Amino acid sequence: MIVRRTTARGINKLIDLRRSPEYIDSVNKIVEIEFAKIKNKLISDFKRHPVTREIEAGVNGNNISKTLGGYGNLFTYIGFESSSKPIKPILRELNDIRLTKIIFSKNGNFNVLAIYPSIRQIFDITPLPWAEGRSWAEGIEKGISGLGSYLNKSNEKSRSGKGLQTEGEIRKSGFSPTPYISSMIKSFELNVIQLNRIKI
Repeated sequence: MIVRRTTARGINKLIDLRRSPEYIDSVNKIVEIEFAKIKNKLISDFKRHPVTREIEAGVNGNNISKTLGGYGNLFTYIGFESSSKPIKPILRELNDIRLTKIIFSKNGNFNVLAIYPSIRQIFDITPLPWAEGRSWAEGIEKGISGLGSYLNKSNEKSRSGKGLQTEGEIRKSGFSPTPYISSMIKSFELNVIQLNRIKI
């Protein structure tokens, strides 16, 4: 904001309030509030996602994500250990997101800097229990093979206690990929970029 101020000698003087401490303080407060909203939305969207809810339901969950055509559930299909908490590492990363700095330029514009996990980092902390180097979170988006021979049945040899891969194919349906963590992180990034355009 630029205002015209008349000095004691009657001389008009332009003053750019965007360089004032008051302006910088206002920006900091507004950005912090808006950033918190964006972070909370990301965490809320992740918790409410059908894939997250289905995996958190564990062995006896229903296939509310429809990735398996309504049969069985992702927890047993992916083959998690019965006592494991696959969602916990992702939530920890999302909760650690923070605003680090707001950089002001001479013309009063500013850039918001934040620390948050990349999509690749999320994939790295979500390994498939039976395939080293592969991510179950990435598989949700791109597909996880084996649904044709997946049997949702209690068995002591199963990692989760329920869910087996049979030798032969017992159904023709395939895994249905669905948007998951990638879309949420990209949406978060776009929302943070929009913070740079806030009008004070």
